[in-house]
Amino acid sequence: MKPEGHLPIAENTVPANPDLPDSKGSDAREQDHFGKGVVYMLLGSVMFAIADALGKLVTESYPLAQVVWLRCVFGLLLIGALIAVKGSWRDLWTVRPGAHAIRSLVGISMTVCMLVGLKFLPLAEVTALVFATPLVVAVYSTLVLREPIRRGMFIAILAGFVGVLIVVRPTPDHFHYAHLVMIGFVFSSAYLSISSRSLVKTESPLALNFYIYPATIVFGAWPAFDVWVVPDLGSLGLLFGVALFATLALLSLTKAVHCATPAKVAPFDYSRIIWTVSIGFIFWGELPDTVTWVGIAVIMMCGIYIIRQGRPTH
Repeated sequence: MKPEGHLPIAENTVPANPDLPDSKGSDAREQDHFGKGVVYMLLGSVMFAIADALGKLVTESYPLAQVVWLRCVFGLLLIGALIAVKGSWRDLWTVRPGAHAIRSLVGISMTVCMLVGLKFLPLAEVTALVFATPLVVAVYSTLVLREPIRRGMFIAILAGFVGVLIVVRPTPDHFHYAHLVMIGFVFSSAYLSISSRSLVKTESPLALNFYIYPATIVFGAWPAFDVWVVPDLGSLGLLFGVALFATLALLSLTKAVHCATPAKVAPFDYSRIIWTVSIGFIFWGELPDTVTWVGIAVIMMCGIYIIRQGRPTH
């Protein structure tokens, strides 16, 4: 599960890294950093898959409102602990409180939509729809930001949405309202990705993620306690694990884009479909049918193409 997190903190933005060689550095050093970036991206993909599986597991036994609230509480505590360990409370300082407030409200939609999807849909379908986020980002960049679009990109966007329709397909034996709810996740996640482009210029990555949680914690408290079921220690561990693995995955993805440009390493995040299909089959007996596999493949190919075409030129 990727609350803030099923995407890089600042999409298409590569943080400065003093350990990286400059553009005139040796090919061996560049290849070394690319390899590290791939490893970090693959680790992040595995941990996101584990977080999703744990999220699906806890929604089977506890009310959705309670899971949403605890997910955000644990997420906030983990990022706060990371900041405390680093001794960098200055990272929480912001000059854009209004923008963070909006992102925090959008975070409510993103977290709720994701957990609804995990509760009612197979893991593979949830992951496939998460991967539709770059399609919405590309559309926004074209229509709102007026960024130029090449014919290949336009075709990839259209084909990608066809892939979404294939996965969601409204047939009586397949469609569930949670498919539409996951579309809400895609738009929420896309907004957080797009807004981070400007915020990353003045805000720290930790601040971008820390301030996503407060609105859900505040507005989600009453619904959570209204249906509260006292969790045992094992369940608390699972709930904490959702936040822990999602946070570790986010850190791995951030480290990956420190090592190499997102255009080079982000496509490896699509390996997540392998892990989610495997976990879904082993623990829930889930296996996508042929038509769903076609939709998944279309979304993945189009998403990878869009990410690759978005790479900066030097």
